[in-house]
Amino acid sequence: MSLPLMDYNELRQKMADAVSKEIGQVEELRKEVRKLSVRKLGYRPCKTIAPIATDGGENRLTFEPLNLEIIRVVDSEGQELVTEVIAISQDDSVFRDLTAKLPVMQNFLGRLGVGFEDLSYLLGRKKAKDVEKVADNRGRVKAFRDILEWAVLLHLAGQSWPVDVLLLRDGLLRTKSIKRETFPKLDAAFRQIYEEQMGRGKKKVYTLGVAKSSAVLSKLGLALILEGTFERDYPCYAEVPPDLEAQCYNFDRTWLETAPEDGSEGKQLYQSFGRLHLVKLSPVLDGPIFPVDVPVWLSPDKKQEILEYLVYDASETFPTIGYPSALQRAHENAVLTGFEMTVLGDLMTDGLKGNIDESFTEKLMRHIHLGKGLMKGGARKGG
Repeated sequence: MSLPLMDYNELRQKMADAVSKEIGQVEELRKEVRKLSVRKLGYRPCKTIAPIATDGGENRLTFEPLNLEIIRVVDSEGQELVTEVIAISQDDSVFRDLTAKLPVMQNFLGRLGVGFEDLSYLLGRKKAKDVEKVADNRGRVKAFRDILEWAVLLHLAGQSWPVDVLLLRDGLLRTKSIKRETFPKLDAAFRQIYEEQMGRGKKKVYTLGVAKSSAVLSKLGLALILEGTFERDYPCYAEVPPDLEAQCYNFDRTWLETAPEDGSEGKQLYQSFGRLHLVKLSPVLDGPIFPVDVPVWLSPDKKQEILEYLVYDASETFPTIGYPSALQRAHENAVLTGFEMTVLGDLMTDGLKGNIDESFTEKLMRHIHLGKGLMKGGARKGG
């Protein structure tokens, strides 16, 4: 029955009854939120860099049955770190070939001491045999982009910098793109680099994971507002206890499994090395709150320090107030505009013309210009 034909008063009562049965959860979460220890953050200057892989929906060229994806990683400094074009209509050996081609991926495998087949459950499968392989590979492209971001992040962490550097991952220090058997080796690689820098007195590279949303923030959001937890005229943060974090997950329990904080070795499998914090980076009373992962092996005094580096980077940001400037710049640098995608589409057209008989060129161009062929992604600005 359509809404206009319903009894509005009856519907209001049914809605109120349903809400009353759910409201108990809010009260329970308010009790938990009251236990959070909110700490003030200051400002500390630091060079901040964020590498980001461009989003797949904005970097796809399609001319059925041909499908191309642009694999691209840029950073907040405007440096293009990786740019490749892959044909995703093929079987997923395309990812194995690309891994063998990219030095950053070869270095990544070397640091972790694993082979390509050990990277992900989503890569290295048998050859696709039907039309579903295109859709399947598009899903795998997302996983490969995530792994490539990790590879670039690890590469940057291991560089010799003239100053201390804060590296930001666009997302938490967790992933399901990498196998549980392999992720601990990634965690160990970041930790080893950091400890070597500390031991040798080198300029240090700190790593944080920053997300715009998470299951925890969604679940606690209403309770945080009602309690006014972060309504303070200064940047602040609160660490989320693991037991409270656990209440906020339905299916992502593996997010709670991290490395032993004492550094002990073992066969524990996990897909996270972050301890979750909720952070308000702006002094505005109702400023946005962001989930931030701090490496579990970082000492408490260093945690305060690097969060204050993050506050400094987020000061005076626009258009998203209180969101790290490095991440905003990286996103802007990563997006290919409509004009840029048009140029790439023209290059794809040239590739098509070079692979068909010249007698069909006129038909091909007519098909494209009538709008029945080439489809491009890309942001709408600039073209």
